Amino acid sequence: MPILDVRNLKLHYSTERGLVHAVDDVSFSIKEGEALGIVGESGCGKTSIAISIMRLLPRNVAVYSGSVSFDGGEMMQLPAEEFRSSIRWKKIAMVFQGAMNSLNPVLRAGLQVAEPLIANGTGKSEAERRTRELLHLVGLPTEVFSRFPHELSGGMKQRVVIAMSLIMNPKLLILDEPTSALDVSIQAQIMNLLKKLKRELKLSTLFITHDIALASDICDRFAVLYAGQIIESGDADHILLAPEHPYTQKLLSSTPRLRSEYKPDFISGAPPDLMTPPVGCRFHPRCPYVFEPCKTDPPTYSLSELQESRCWLHLNHQ
Repeated sequence: MPILDVRNLKLHYSTERGLVHAVDDVSFSIKEGEALGIVGESGCGKTSIAISIMRLLPRNVAVYSGSVSFDGGEMMQLPAEEFRSSIRWKKIAMVFQGAMNSLNPVLRAGLQVAEPLIANGTGKSEAERRTRELLHLVGLPTEVFSRFPHELSGGMKQRVVIAMSLIMNPKLLILDEPTSALDVSIQAQIMNLLKKLKRELKLSTLFITHDIALASDICDRFAVLYAGQIIESGDADHILLAPEHPYTQKLLSSTPRLRSEYKPDFISGAPPDLMTPPVGCRFHPRCPYVFEPCKTDPPTYSLSELQESRCWLHLNHQ
């Protein structure tokens, strides 16, 4: 049984111009100890999926429906206070994009990591001990406990934020572009840390990024998101080596390779406006293989036990 099972999730925002269809009928699951990568261009709804699971919803939400089951229990029906006190941060934690810049500049790093423990009744000395252990686990020296954020490098601050997300021993960690504000060498260090945590803590992970090459370093499976819909999903080998959906193919061909005789390609056009998404396949205005059926919404074809694609090109797939 998956630790997280999301079915038919919808999240639409109300604006002065109309409804934004940020997440439109999205389904996926994550097994215990598994890392799922949700990849796609900026503005396709990746972060909206994360805040839907965490129920950190803005005030302008117009539609929020579907099923989010965690560890066998349905979370969408939980009262807000019960979800806040028993699920959020304790069982499901999240590292937000640019989160290292949200550290309180006047509080020492160790206190910020330990604060949730203290707030939930753990004694100060025990909270400090567990915080120091966790800082060591994420590769930080013990003196970081008493330092202020401005005394830390970008990579060190990001490790502090990751430690904050793990302090309550969650079973699922959501990572929203966790390395986007870091240079390449520090990105590699953070990715190695995340792989270590996944291995040692058996941590289930939802890794959200626009960089499919980066995600390939940690993810066991991928869900490719386009205009609020998952258009292809499968295990990492199939998605990276034998992508079936034209968008996934274009996404991978735009990634520079160290050793290749081909230059990186690009995806023509621009992502659609989620207020007025295209009728039918949402990728068809940019797709090089567009044909008549693409003007109607395609079903999701199961190409194998390990791969699905939402594309009319698989119309004759048996």
